[in-house]
Amino acid sequence: MALLQKTVEQLDLRELTVTAAYDTEPFPNACSNNSLMVIDERRYPWTFGYRITRRGRVLSGFHWQNFIRDNNVRVGDTVSIERNDGHDYQAPYKIEIIRNPRNSSGT
Repeated sequence: MALLQKTVEQLDLRELTVTAAYDTEPFPNACSNNSLMVIDERRYPWTFGYRITRRGRVLSGFHWQNFIRDNNVRVGDTVSIERNDGHDYQAPYKIEIIRNPRNSSGT
């Protein structure tokens, strides 16, 4: 089950801002360390900057921008982060991009 899920908007390509309200902090370690460590579908680790602002929770930094580029994330795709239960890699969370079918080029 996803702890965070958001459809990517234009500004999210620079830094992902999640405005959803949470009863408890979904990433307690990230909150205290100001970074969120995840593993992607190719088992590649990423460490994103993580902070809480008045606008919401923000993932940012050099790794976020590289993740966007390397995974060809586009406006309309959905970012989903969930617990990394039962996987070998040390990252506590896994990240997945759910492609928007409208973004398919057909080639």
